[in-house]
Amino acid sequence: MGRHHAPDSHTTGDHVAIRTMFLAMIGLTIFVVAMIASYSGAFAKPTLHHLTVAVAGPQQLVEGVRSHDGLVVNPVGDDAAARQQILQRSADAAFVAGKSGDMKIYVAGGGGRSVAAAAETVGRTIAANAGLPATVNDVAPTAAGNPSGTVEFYAVIFISIGASVGAAVFGRLRGSVRNPRTLVLRTITLAGYSALLAGCVTAYVDVVLHALVGHPWQVFGALWLYSMAVGGAVSGAAAAFGTVASMALTLFLVIIGNAAAAGPVGRPLLSGFYSEFNAVVPQGSGVSLLRSIEYFDGHGAHTPVVTLTIWAAAGCLLAVLATASRVNHRALLRWRLLSPARG
Repeated sequence: MGRHHAPDSHTTGDHVAIRTMFLAMIGLTIFVVAMIASYSGAFAKPTLHHLTVAVAGPQQLVEGVRSHDGLVVNPVGDDAAARQQILQRSADAAFVAGKSGDMKIYVAGGGGRSVAAAAETVGRTIAANAGLPATVNDVAPTAAGNPSGTVEFYAVIFISIGASVGAAVFGRLRGSVRNPRTLVLRTITLAGYSALLAGCVTAYVDVVLHALVGHPWQVFGALWLYSMAVGGAVSGAAAAFGTVASMALTLFLVIIGNAAAAGPVGRPLLSGFYSEFNAVVPQGSGVSLLRSIEYFDGHGAHTPVVTLTIWAAAGCLLAVLATASRVNHRALLRWRLLSPARG
C-alpha cells in the first residue's frame, strides 16, 4: 500500500515546493516594484511644495515673494534676523533687500542641497523681477566629505536595515518573549547592539569619511536613539502581534519610511503623500535630528527626539504588555490545574 502512495506523496511535495517558490518570486517582485515606485515617486521629480522663507525688506518685496506658489513668508526686521531664522530652523532660506540695492539670498546646504538649490533659483527669479542683483550665501554649509549632504540619510536608512534585521534575528535565536527575564535580556541585547551600530557608523562617517564631524557624541546619541526606535518598534510588534505584524511594519518602514525621510531632496520638495509621513516615520526624524546636530547647533532637535522616543517607548510598551499577558495566562492555567475544585 505504501508503495502505491509514495509517488503521489512525492508529487504532492513537489507541487507544494513549486507553489511556495512561485509565491516567493511574486512577493519579492512586488517588493522590488514597490521600492522603485516609492523612491521614484519621492525623488525622481522633486517639485517645490512648501518652502518657508524669511524676508527682510520693503513691503513690495514681501508681497512679491508671497505671490510665488509654494512659498510661506516669515517677515523679519533685518539681515541678522533673517539669518537667525535659518540657523534656528524656523525657515529654509531667506531673502534680504540690501542697503546697496542688491538682494541677498541665504540658503542652508546642511538642510538639503536640493532645497538650497531650489531656494536659490526662486530667489534669483524674484531678484530679477525686482531688478536687483543677487548674491548667494550658504549659512549652514555641508562638510567637505559630504558635499551633497546625503551621508546622514544613508547612515539612517542602513542603520534601519541593521536594527530591523537584528531585532528579527534576536527573536529567532532567543525565541518569543514569554517572561520578564527574557524581556529584560532582550532589551539589554537590543540596547547594546544599537550602541555597537551607532558607534561604528559614527566612527565611519566622522573619522573615515569626514562627513559628519565635530559632534561625535551627539551623533552617536542620535544614531543610538534611532536604532532603538526602529529595533524596539519591530521587536514590540513581534512580541505583541507575531512575526507577520513585525514583517509588515518592517516593509512599511523600508518602502514608505525611507522615501519619506527626504534625504536626497529635503521635505520642501516632497510630494504631499510623503511629506505627511516625514515627521511621523523614524527615518524622517533621524535625518532631521542629524542635520540639526551637525549644521544648526541642535536647533530643531526637540521634535525628532520626541518622535524617536515615542517609537522606542511604543515598542517597549507592546513587549511589556505581551509579556504580562502571557505571564498572567500561565498563572491562570496553573491556578486552574491546582484548584481543589478541579481536583
